[in-house]
Amino acid sequence: MGVRLIFPDSVAFTVELHLSTGQRYRVQVTLDLQERFLIVASGILPDIEDHIDDFVSQLSAIVSSQLAYLKWDGTSDLMTEYQLIRILPVYRLQRSFTRFDIVMDNAALIHVKELNNKITIQL
Repeated sequence: MGVRLIFPDSVAFTVELHLSTGQRYRVQVTLDLQERFLIVASGILPDIEDHIDDFVSQLSAIVSSQLAYLKWDGTSDLMTEYQLIRILPVYRLQRSFTRFDIVMDNAALIHVKELNNKITIQL
C-alpha cells in the first residue's frame, strides 16, 4: 500500500504515477488536514499539466482511502471513518512543491473491505 508517514495534522504517503509515455514516478503526497491542502513535488507538473483533471480525480480517491485506513484502528471491527477528499484542479507553485486545495465532505462509516487500496495513477 505504499509508505505512510504521519506528521501532526498531516499525512504523507507515496503514490505511483504511470504516464502513457511509459514514464513512471514515485511521488510523495502530503495532505495537511488542518490547512486543507495537498502538496506534491513540482517536478511532475510538466507531465500532468495536460491531464490535471484526471490526475486530481484519481488522487482524490487514493487520498480518501489512505485517510480512512489511517483512521481504522486495526481491530476486529471492520468499520472505519471515511471522508471523501476532493482535490481542486487549481494549483499554486510554492518553491519545489505544487499545492492543491482540498474540500473534505462529511464523515461516514464504511466497511474496510470497501476501501480502494490502489496507489497507482494512470494518465
